[in-house]
Amino acid sequence: MRRRLKEAVRLHAGFAMQPGHDYVVVARRDVLDASFQELAAELKLRVETRPKHRRSGDGRPRNV
Repeated sequence: MRRRLKEAVRLHAGFAMQPGHDYVVVARRDVLDASFQELAAELKLRVETRPKHRRSGDGRPRNV
C-alpha cells in the first residue's frame, strides 16, 4: 500500500505539492482493492482541489 501511494504521488500528484510544505496521505483499507489508475486519479484530484491555507504572516510560531 505504501509503495503504491508513493508512486502515485510521484507520478500524478507531485506537481501540485508546494516546496516547504508537509503533506500527509492517510491510506484506508479500500486502497488495497483500487486499481493503480483509480488510486492515482483520486490522489491527483484531492491534491488539486485541496484549499490552500495561508499563514497570517505575523512572524509568531504556530501552536502545534
